[in-house]
Amino acid sequence: MCDDFSPRMTVAQLGRLAAERRQKLLEEGEDIRPVVNSSRKLAEHFWGSAWMRHLARCEAGGLCLAPGRSLLRHGCVLDLRIAPGLITAKVSGEQLYEVNLRIEPLDEVILARLREACCGRIDSLVSLLEGKVDSSVLELLCAPEDGMLPEPCDWRMSCTCPDWCEPCAHAAAAVYAAGCLIGADPMLLFTLRSVNPKSLLAAATPPP
Repeated sequence: MCDDFSPRMTVAQLGRLAAERRQKLLEEGEDIRPVVNSSRKLAEHFWGSAWMRHLARCEAGGLCLAPGRSLLRHGCVLDLRIAPGLITAKVSGEQLYEVNLRIEPLDEVILARLREACCGRIDSLVSLLEGKVDSSVLELLCAPEDGMLPEPCDWRMSCTCPDWCEPCAHAAAAVYAAGCLIGADPMLLFTLRSVNPKSLLAAATPPP
């Protein structure tokens, strides 16, 4: 953890520098996917909002994430990709930094418990991805420690910046940016945790 984030540039200056870098990368033909979100809530749809609430709980537990929100809101996340077990990002600070966030697959015991709890209680994949299922099911899926959302102990963060904090502001920005993408495409959460969401829809096997 780190209680101090003291760049030599203000966040507004970092934002302007990020905009210049983004334009330059685009002119050079770089394949970048910036994540820009200046809204107060950062996410509107169910899974993105659940991700943000989960981060708020982590922050209340002492994880230093607030500097990442500031960088995200000022357009400093110039690229972000989500793959099974991995978030990669380019985050503009005083330099352009590469961030890697490795996330453990969902524990098989937890996944089996969720499958059992959800069995026959989710109408369709669309309703699951939209968060339009029974509230008790959603509570189980989003439960701290034994739900779909990764706990800090599941993260392995690295950044090319010289900051000794864990997470550094650039990694924190990537974590928040991932929530924005998950809000827009909830399937990315299941991809990240290496879970086939259709497995949660399976009906109970009838007894012989």
